[in-house]
Amino acid sequence: MKRHGMTRKLVFLGLLVLLCSWLYVEFNQVDARATNGERVHNIDTRLNYTKIQEAIDAVETLDGHTIFVEEGTYYEHVVVNKSLSLIGMSRDTTIIDGNGTGIVIFVTASSVTIKEFTVKNGDTGIYLDRSNNSLIMKNNVSYHIDAIFVRYSCNCTIHQNIAGNNTNRGVLVTNSWNFTLSNNNVYGNGWYGINANASVNGLIKQNNAYKNDLDGIGLLDSNNCTIAENTVENNKFCGILIETSSESFIYHNNIIDNGIQAESFQTNQWDNGLEGNYWSNYTGVDSNRDGIGDTSHVINENNTDPYPLMGIFHSFNTSLSYYVNVISNSAVEDFEYFESNNTIKMHVTNVTANQTFGFCRIRIPHPLMSEPYNVTVDGVEPYYVNYTLYDDGESRWIYFSYEHSTLEVVIIPEFSHGLIIPLTMVATLLAFIAHKRKPS
Repeated sequence: MKRHGMTRKLVFLGLLVLLCSWLYVEFNQVDARATNGERVHNIDTRLNYTKIQEAIDAVETLDGHTIFVEEGTYYEHVVVNKSLSLIGMSRDTTIIDGNGTGIVIFVTASSVTIKEFTVKNGDTGIYLDRSNNSLIMKNNVSYHIDAIFVRYSCNCTIHQNIAGNNTNRGVLVTNSWNFTLSNNNVYGNGWYGINANASVNGLIKQNNAYKNDLDGIGLLDSNNCTIAENTVENNKFCGILIETSSESFIYHNNIIDNGIQAESFQTNQWDNGLEGNYWSNYTGVDSNRDGIGDTSHVINENNTDPYPLMGIFHSFNTSLSYYVNVISNSAVEDFEYFESNNTIKMHVTNVTANQTFGFCRIRIPHPLMSEPYNVTVDGVEPYYVNYTLYDDGESRWIYFSYEHSTLEVVIIPEFSHGLIIPLTMVATLLAFIAHKRKPS
């Protein structure tokens, strides 16, 4: 009986701790919203300010602190000269307006984070100068001369930003190294979308660069860079432009309907050794049914893509943080991975009304699913399937084709029973086991 009483006390204390934690969090959230128009808050010192620059310049604000900015429009030119995190409440509602002049956010310190702002109405939106290990993330930097400018900086990341409709440039990295430009939407700029000049060891990945007047993505005097998994579409002059740059890898990009699809004046590698890029103007065929064109795509006399993709490249993150790559000439409407029974499910549809057949070439990491696999398309065997296309020891590649309409594709380990247990049932079962194991 004493054990039962002790258990009840522990449960009660646990609930009390959770309640206090919840109240503390709620109190902090409410307390962070100050009165008297003080909408800028140093989370570490709990001091409140009316201006962003005032919060940065305060003697109490030290390296490593976080400045939180509530929604509203702030007419300021912000200079970040301390190693701070500057966080807006929401990209859509927290606005820094440069009033038509200058650099709106000028970062001169290292280890700075700028996140969740709309930055508008300046000559340059965000400018990093000699700033190392900094992060620019989830901002909308549009309608400037230049949106995001990185200069003489190392290990900086520009991630999930919008840089649209700027007079000259979307994102420029110059004289920098070990940089990452990822998951940005860069469009409608008067010069180019994303460029790296006089820089080395850069990763330009999973960006959308479209409808820029010059090139979508470009390298100038920049070496040892990787351009991968980007969609480069409808850029007026050139999709991917590489000048006086070498030793770079360009693969898994969707290069669609650009003025010139790609140009490289030095020799670079347009594949990863197994797969290249999707080219909307590729006219080759795939007679051996593996999703790769039978002949190379020629860019110029010094550059060819030896493994052109016959369909658009997609990469899907799963619940276990492994990526499943899908190359398909169908429109992939959705993708789901179910950890409970190691199943992949996606819906595909024909791209045009007269498309008769579709295919999928899929890379499946081994930790996600045990072989052998079983693929069904609307519950039946595909028109053609190859379960042993390729294996590099870490992943398995498979290929299948089907007669087209809107279809449901399911991939499941052949011997999986598909058992899914609701969480409520799991909790009840664990409670029952725990009760049975207690001594009487």
